[in-house]
Amino acid sequence: MISSAELHRRRFASALAIFALAASALVTAAPSARADSANLSVPSTAWVSQPVTIQVSNVVSSGGQVTVFANNAAIGTQSVGALGNPTLSFSYTTPANPGNVSIYAQLPDGTSTPTATLTVSSVPTTTVVSSPNTAQVGVPTQINVTVSSSSPSQFTPTGNVIVRDANGGTIITMGLAPGSINGPVPGQAYAYWRWTPPSTGTYFFIATFQPAGGTFANGSTSAQDSIIATPSGGTISIQAPPTINQGVPVTLRATVAPASTQGSVGFTVNGAPISASIPLVNGVATFQWTPTTAGQITLGANYTTNQGGSGSTSEVVTVIAGPAQFDSITLVQPGFGPWAPNGTYTLGNGSNFTFQASSLSGSPVTLSETGPCAISGLTISVPTGSGACNLKASTNGGNGYGPITFGYTVNLIPGTQTATLAAPASRTVRAGRVLVLESPQQQDTNAGQNIQWTVRKNSRSVCRLLYPSSGAVTLRMLQRGTCTVTGRAPGVPGQWNPFQTARTYTVR
Repeated sequence: MISSAELHRRRFASALAIFALAASALVTAAPSARADSANLSVPSTAWVSQPVTIQVSNVVSSGGQVTVFANNAAIGTQSVGALGNPTLSFSYTTPANPGNVSIYAQLPDGTSTPTATLTVSSVPTTTVVSSPNTAQVGVPTQINVTVSSSSPSQFTPTGNVIVRDANGGTIITMGLAPGSINGPVPGQAYAYWRWTPPSTGTYFFIATFQPAGGTFANGSTSAQDSIIATPSGGTISIQAPPTINQGVPVTLRATVAPASTQGSVGFTVNGAPISASIPLVNGVATFQWTPTTAGQITLGANYTTNQGGSGSTSEVVTVIAGPAQFDSITLVQPGFGPWAPNGTYTLGNGSNFTFQASSLSGSPVTLSETGPCAISGLTISVPTGSGACNLKASTNGGNGYGPITFGYTVNLIPGTQTATLAAPASRTVRAGRVLVLESPQQQDTNAGQNIQWTVRKNSRSVCRLLYPSSGAVTLRMLQRGTCTVTGRAPGVPGQWNPFQTARTYTVR
């Protein structure tokens, strides 16, 4: 039998065991310490050598440092306060080679964010070719080419640029130097050359960047750039002979670039106006002027555009007393050759052609005449077949040559009648065939004369003329043999010679 004291002891021990078990349970259920956490923000793509920003935000921590790693190399460390929840920004420049970069942030408690991947690719480029608006013919002009990596990449392009003209022909190939023509510029390279315009006109340049082997930049081609070459190098130039003659007309010519400029030009001598405003036509204005005094003068030209733009130029020339010599004219008849001054020529009624004319001075040639001929510009027309025309070719001279007039005598004779015929050319035909000699719409000769058709006497058993109601003239082949048919029209006395044509058909 258990004593009361033993029973009391056992009850006490049991109570202690229950208390210890409860205490143990309480310790096990106590919450653990709070783990650090954060959000990592990384661009998905970038170019080589490009600065990017990496952000660590919503940091949950009791304090410490956050370090960002790129491909396991630390790129920056920042502290975070005990309250947490800051946004931390880290600057990072991508590698110089394309590829993938693994980025993560290590938090104060030693844990890390999930790894993000940044894809680095070759950098795009922009190529620009630039030149002045105008250049002077025969004078070297600097043309610049700039190649830039796409902002904000710091990658400096290396390689060559090829400059071509508007037709694709290569003008020059140049190596790139880092920076710009004016000094260092990150992510930029340049080249230049001294180009000499050979003559007046508009020239075009296109530059193409070719990256050097092993570099990680993409090639690019520039937009087309243009430059206008003028004699003066400005937007307006004046052309006149270096020496001109007193009393001899000279043509002054002003050219404004570009040729599409709309406006007017005024000419001056020693600053005083000698012309009214002359409208520009395709960028050119001309004025014929006769110097009245000898000596050295300054010719000037100034222009004003319809949009309010302006410009001027001048040129010093010498005026010589009296003309050096008289002008000379070349008058050429197409298909015949040149006409000699004071020569006599024969033209038939109906003649019509345009002369080719030029002068030694370069001044225009004008034609005039007395008689039945008609003159329009450099074209002569003969409306009659009798009489004579006195033709004159004149020029006002200029550029050091005096004015001159040449005369020519043109005797007129009856013209040659012509007609457009339906009659086929002489050939072999089958018996029974009907040929159309003259269609219902057949016109008379160019002299208005009707054509009369006849079959040669020894051919009448082989072929026969027919005159259907349509108004045509036809020829039927009756049997084998030779058929000769003749068409005639009378002449017009003093105007037109008679007309005659013939066809011979072999009938099988």
